[in-house]
Amino acid sequence: MKTYNVKYKDYDTLSKYISNNYIIKYNNILVQVFSGIGKKEFIEEVIKNLISLIPQCKIIGSTSAGEILNGKIFENECLISISVFAKTTIKTILIKDKMSDFNKGVEVARQLISLDTKAIISFADASIDGQDFLNGINSINNKVVVSGGLAGKSKSIDEIYVFTENGVEKDAVVAVALESKDLYVNNESSFNWIPIGREHEITEAEGKVIKSIDNIPAQEFYSKYIVTNNNEPIERIGAKFPLMIKKNNRYVGRPVLKFINDEEITISSKIDIGEKIRIGYGDLSEILKGSRDVYDKMKKCPGESLFIYSCDSRKNFLKEMATKEIAPISGNSSVSGFYTYGEFNNVNNENMLYAETMTILVLSEDMNARIKIDTELNDKCQYYSDEDSTLYNLIKTTGEELNQLNLKLEEKIKEKTEELEKQYYTDNLTNLENRNKLILDLSQGKYDKLVIIDIKSFNDINDFYGNTVGDVVLKALSKLISLYCDKNNFNSYRVNSDIFAVVDNVGLKEEFIEKIRFLQNVINNQCFFYKDGKIYITVTMAIALGKESLFERAEMALHYAKKNKKLFQIYKEELDIYEGIKKNIIWTKKIKDAIAENRIVPFFQPIVNNRLGTVEKCEALIRMIDENGEIISPYFFLDISKKAGLYKELTIIMLEKTFEVLDNTDYEISINLLLQDIISSEIRALIIQKLKKAKNPKKVVFEIVESEGIENFNEVTEFIQEIKKYGAKIAIDDFGTGYSNFNYLMKLDVDYIKIDGSIIKNIHKDKSAEMVTKTIVLFAKELGIETIAEFVSEEEIYNKIKDLNIDYSQGYYFSEPKENIE
Repeated sequence: MKTYNVKYKDYDTLSKYISNNYIIKYNNILVQVFSGIGKKEFIEEVIKNLISLIPQCKIIGSTSAGEILNGKIFENECLISISVFAKTTIKTILIKDKMSDFNKGVEVARQLISLDTKAIISFADASIDGQDFLNGINSINNKVVVSGGLAGKSKSIDEIYVFTENGVEKDAVVAVALESKDLYVNNESSFNWIPIGREHEITEAEGKVIKSIDNIPAQEFYSKYIVTNNNEPIERIGAKFPLMIKKNNRYVGRPVLKFINDEEITISSKIDIGEKIRIGYGDLSEILKGSRDVYDKMKKCPGESLFIYSCDSRKNFLKEMATKEIAPISGNSSVSGFYTYGEFNNVNNENMLYAETMTILVLSEDMNARIKIDTELNDKCQYYSDEDSTLYNLIKTTGEELNQLNLKLEEKIKEKTEELEKQYYTDNLTNLENRNKLILDLSQGKYDKLVIIDIKSFNDINDFYGNTVGDVVLKALSKLISLYCDKNNFNSYRVNSDIFAVVDNVGLKEEFIEKIRFLQNVINNQCFFYKDGKIYITVTMAIALGKESLFERAEMALHYAKKNKKLFQIYKEELDIYEGIKKNIIWTKKIKDAIAENRIVPFFQPIVNNRLGTVEKCEALIRMIDENGEIISPYFFLDISKKAGLYKELTIIMLEKTFEVLDNTDYEISINLLLQDIISSEIRALIIQKLKKAKNPKKVVFEIVESEGIENFNEVTEFIQEIKKYGAKIAIDDFGTGYSNFNYLMKLDVDYIKIDGSIIKNIHKDKSAEMVTKTIVLFAKELGIETIAEFVSEEEIYNKIKDLNIDYSQGYYFSEPKENIE
């Protein structure tokens, strides 16, 4: 192949050039036209003359923002590049249909790409979204190199056009495919702006207009880093300091073109909300060094013709240095190109839209041919000072270090997110998936069969043997269930302390029921060992079938089974299980009425200093006063309030009324919180508001239930840190139940541990309870945490507690909860 390049003047001059070079004798001819004259009549005349002189040629062209020939840059000229091929066939296409830019790319790929297509050269109107267009091509074939770019113009009064031998069009796309088994294609690009600073996010954008970055008005954001104002020529500043957008883990430059509306900025291509950006920095010397590196690579590639598709913003930024950039190819007549409004290039099998980039396409039908490139011309010119080079190196090195830091941080965040997600969906004790995961899976319709497995009287095991033994039994049972499920392609979960679940979505209902009955028989006959002891358990199983409300129905069946002393129950509509529902409805109304009539009140139970024997603190406990003035324990209404969606209102009432009392007492008052209170933004905001207004917020203690699994939630740590700013304290309630993690106590910065009543009530006669308590107290003393014994009901227990060096006691031995603090 060979390329002939000529500036168009008129028909006669063109005719003479074609005749003198015997171009008409070739069959496969591609003509590229780079027109710095944006007048349709002129371009149509050029096409007409070309077809007249070379009837067999295929034509593709574009208006340009500058033309490249013989190492020189021209403007307002028309450059004709004629490439003749011996072994390559050529197909062109012009698309002006009203279809999406993505579909334009799809259409180009479908019509032009064949098994032997090695490259596509394409020009598109600047109104086209270049990346969407290339994405369309990539969706069909992302390996074929696409070169070219978006059409430009030299004069503001000119129009932008793209064209083939079949016509001249606006808002269109043209492309040519080069097909050959013997065509060698190499493409390279030179950018060499570097990203600096941290990554930011586009938070509001429309088309090419960026409205906000990191929720800051875009113009304010840009001016914050690049000190400028509306009186400065933003085009050059925006080219030197472009926005660099993260695309396929690469940063591509987008120059800032102008400021609008005192808030928004316009860049050279469309950008989407959520895209990541960094500020870019361009240094003349380093940009030219990058070009030299590209030329060095091109010298080693087969090459008979070289085409440059470079960016108009790059030319405007480089100014007189733009000529220096293309100087190394000035001695080769087979080199031509033009300046675009955005360049196409293929990197790592992905065609992408670039800006401020010089892209190069080298073609050859002879593997031994080489393009003449004199890279030494770059070295003969000194474009920079030592200070410039030092500054660039400083910015580049620190920028790379920051980028590596950001990448490591992203990895850590990803790892932590995955870890937290795993914790949220995994039971700590058994490593089975937990209730959260079961509810999620059921909500997504993954299963149509569910059995709930409940251990009968499991609290008796904990009370008799201690929690450690209870945990051993739970682990062993979970392993048994898990192995059985693996064998039968079921999935298993631990729903809560002594309840498991098994699900299926494959087999027949009858087979599932039969296999679950067999599992129940295995469990009920299994002997669990702990040291020399043998422990047997009995489980109740409740099955629900179908896709609708599986968990709720299984719970109803379990409730029915327990109430009627059955060990196996399948949910059926005709079961008499609605008495509980009626009861819930009645209690829901009672709660609503009590809220409306201001009958939800705090009662206060004193907490005694064991060393001094005096009352220093008390706990606020919720009570309902019924229509007849009777005091109702939360046992009857608190769980129902959660299911009825009324629990938050009760919490708000308790906070409001307890803080009122707090300002009129010298006692420290404890307020109970559940995890759902802590993660509620409304409740947290109310707590902070109350702490800010409280006369002495140091008298407030928030009790968090230990059995809620709080070690899994960052929200708890954040909440504690926030309330401690005001001097408030934290107590862990019911400590010692279930799985007590001493490790997270060190992380949560708690002030008190309240030892659970199930341990305290037997401490005077149960050696294991005494040992557990000693461990808790010893650990708490080491951490400087004070201990409180709950449910102290008699003198013997109180004396034992004092012997064990527990700091405080609470229980009916001292006082029942009362309406007023005494």
